[in-house]
Formats: sequence, C-alpha cells, structure tokens
Amino acid sequence: PERVNLHEVIERSVRWVVQSASSRFKVDVDLPADLHCAGSSGQLQQVVMNLIQNACDATAQQASPRLHITGAVTEQGMVRLRFTDNGPGIADEHLPRLFEPFFTTKPVGQGTGLGLSISYGIVDRHGGKLEAHRSEAGGAEFVLTLPIEGPHQAPHS
Repeated sequence: PERVNLHEVIERSVRWVVQSASSRFKVDVDLPADLHCAGSSGQLQQVVMNLIQNACDATAQQASPRLHITGAVTEQGMVRLRFTDNGPGIADEHLPRLFEPFFTTKPVGQGTGLGLSISYGIVDRHGGKLEAHRSEAGGAEFVLTLPIEGPHQAPHS
C-alpha cells in the first residue's frame, strides 16, 4: 500500500465529476489539509468518484443541487469522510440493499447497480467501512471510514 493523500484524491474526483455535471451542481469540501491513509490511491479515487457521481445524480432535480464533503480523524485513529447531499434521501426499504450487486434505484439504462457494491468491496479490502443513511437534513449521507495505518490483517491460525 502507498501513502494516500485523501485531500488530493477528493479534489481530483470532485473536479472530474463536476466538469461533466450540470453547472448547478456544487460541491463544498471541508477537509483538514493533512488527511492520509494507506492503500491504493486509484481504488480510493474510484470509490470517491462513485459517491460524488451518485450525489450528482440524486440531486439533479433540486433547485440548488449540493454535496458537502467533510473529513476528520477520529479518536480511534481512523479517517472519517462524510458525503452529505441535499437530494431526496434514501428510502428506508432500500437501505439494507444499497451495497448488493446489481441493486439500483436509477431508471433502467442509467445505472448498473455495481458502483456501490464495488466501492464497498474496495473499502472493505482497505480495512474500512462504507455506510449509508438518511442525513438529518433529509438527503443521503455516506460515511467512509478508513484506517490511517492501512488494513490490519488478522493473524493466521
């Protein structure tokens, strides 16, 4: 694993998604300057781009579509990134299935249902967690937690 600068991964991902998105879609990023973890920069960028693209799609019908990305280091030595949008949120019945392969809430032909499943697998291999829920404001919130030192291997018995 390499030392990954998450600030750079997020900034690059935001730039790539926003340049092909509606000019109304705005992304606010509020991160500490020195936010790192161990892992694959390319794989983590795939996860972040997926989360940003999903927020872009989910907020498309809003008057002012927005995504807010925040980050911090927890007391447990983890990096926690929050992706909170102002879209309609995630229906309760969809929450348990969000990370299943081929599950999508997008119209036929607009999503494969693989993005979140693949992202979940990448995050898991990095020793982290990817969770989703309704934000307090009503939109969707995805929480990405990664170990600063990288994945911890369980001892073989």
